[in-house]
Amino acid sequence: MGLLKSIAQIKPTRKPEVKENTNSFEDQKVTYHEDGRSTSRLCQGRSENLQASLSAIYHKFENNCKKEEEEQVKLKQPYVTELKGKRTLMLTKGEELQIEKKKLEEKETKVEKLRSDIVNVRRSPQDYGIPVERKSSSKFWIGTILLTFLSVYIFIFYISTSFSAFFRTFDPSTELFGGMFYPKALQEAYDAGALELGFILFIPFVFFGLGYLIHVFMHKQSIGNIFKVILLFITTFIFDALLAYLIDEKLYNLNKTFEDPEFSLSVAFSSPSFWVIIFAGFVSYIIWGLVFDIVMKEHADKDKIENYVKSLEDEIKNLIQTVNKQNETIESLEEIIRAKKVRCSELEDIIDGFILPIRNYKALSSEYLQGWQECITSEIVLGPDQTKDYLNECIKVYNNHISELDLNVDDYQNKVYTKTL
Repeated sequence: MGLLKSIAQIKPTRKPEVKENTNSFEDQKVTYHEDGRSTSRLCQGRSENLQASLSAIYHKFENNCKKEEEEQVKLKQPYVTELKGKRTLMLTKGEELQIEKKKLEEKETKVEKLRSDIVNVRRSPQDYGIPVERKSSSKFWIGTILLTFLSVYIFIFYISTSFSAFFRTFDPSTELFGGMFYPKALQEAYDAGALELGFILFIPFVFFGLGYLIHVFMHKQSIGNIFKVILLFITTFIFDALLAYLIDEKLYNLNKTFEDPEFSLSVAFSSPSFWVIIFAGFVSYIIWGLVFDIVMKEHADKDKIENYVKSLEDEIKNLIQTVNKQNETIESLEEIIRAKKVRCSELEDIIDGFILPIRNYKALSSEYLQGWQECITSEIVLGPDQTKDYLNECIKVYNNHISELDLNVDDYQNKVYTKTL
């Protein structure tokens, strides 16, 4: 702010000493006219002398302008007014710049905090009000691995047992394990036809669907959902019992003698192989359902974290857009301040220098030329052609003089001489 305070202080202009006996401009024109006439008379109207005389009166006029402080103050007043306006504008823009920089700093700090939160929320979600277990990630991956292997086992088990129960013809050498797991189930189902192949391929998905329904009903606890879960377990158990009954019946009939009774439910319930087949499928199915429920629960916890992270990322994205706009605003303000500083420096140099009123000098020097030419035409004895040549040569010298001083313009009335070091 020290810079802003310093630029707000305009250099005091020394109060000029007013000259009471200052000739009017019309009187000066008469004087220049008479000087031109008398000097021309002494020099016999030669153009070489006119060139030197014009240089002399210019330097005299320039020195007089520097000394006439009251006139300089009047000429510099527009520049002083502009300088005050530019400095006031710089103060205003400087304050706006500081406010924008402060806002930008706050938003950048907030962005960094949000990025830190994205890292920390994955480590300690409870600190951010997300109700998840600390080891949910490890439980999710362990459960996913177990679920994958269980799914492969159930897929193989139900393909084999379904084919063995409904389509396969056992031979006397078939044992319990071979009755449940048959390596050629897919090949023989393919050979039997599309319906058989489709049946055994898609029947495992019936059990996966039942397991998914159990998860859904357990997720929304109510008496009705508990009843539905029990009903799904009973249905699955009955289907597994049916598969076990059909496979065990085929195995029983292979070794049946005339004394043995016909295969029935009572015989099945007393057969160990019947229960082995049931539990080889039903127990694995229950384990699959429990693991699936755990995985889905942990996945839901991960979703809570990911949703929270996504909300933070969206907030960061919006903040970055705002930060970019503020950077553009800051650059615009800095550019304005830089331009105003340059202009203020130019104005200070103008105010510290002096201003030459071009129009006044051209009027006075023109009077001087007219006096010079008047002497040539009225007082110096020359022939008509020589007089004309003298007059033309004087006009040429005068024009060159004005051109060399860069005063042959009508776009501005004053010429500014800035302060130099």
